[in-house]
Amino acid sequence: MMNLKSPIIFFLFMCFLTITQACSKEIDMDKELDSLFQTDMEFSEFSVENGAAEAFKMYLMEKAVQLPSGQNPILGRDKIYEDMIKAGSDYTLSWEPQDGEVSSSGDMGYTWGIYTLSFQIDSGENQSQQGKYLNVWEKDVEGNWRVIIDMGNQNPN
Repeated sequence: MMNLKSPIIFFLFMCFLTITQACSKEIDMDKELDSLFQTDMEFSEFSVENGAAEAFKMYLMEKAVQLPSGQNPILGRDKIYEDMIKAGSDYTLSWEPQDGEVSSSGDMGYTWGIYTLSFQIDSGENQSQQGKYLNVWEKDVEGNWRVIIDMGNQNPN
């Protein structure tokens, strides 16, 4: 007669090992932070090349929240995109991250930095304004960094 306990115990032991190793996967925090900064810089480059509205549509989570200075919050990527389209496309928005951090779980983080808004006034003269921004990031189901909260404010003149 065959002893069924040994294969069952072996199977359960292997399941336990697999689950334990998956849960204890060590996160390379430097690599995650580099990835987050790289994504933030790519987001800015995409904004310069394709317009801010298209960049925000591409890099924001569907449930994103925008907290614009002096205005009410804007809820949802589609609403943020619509409001940016309504504002026009006669400006260039770029930014550069200065610092940030990634959570110990490696699935959330933030970046903050300096943005530049460049535009042309009625006389044809080029103008620019600078400010600060803070983006809270979250990884999507594919593991890509996406903005969940965007906020910024203009520097004093």
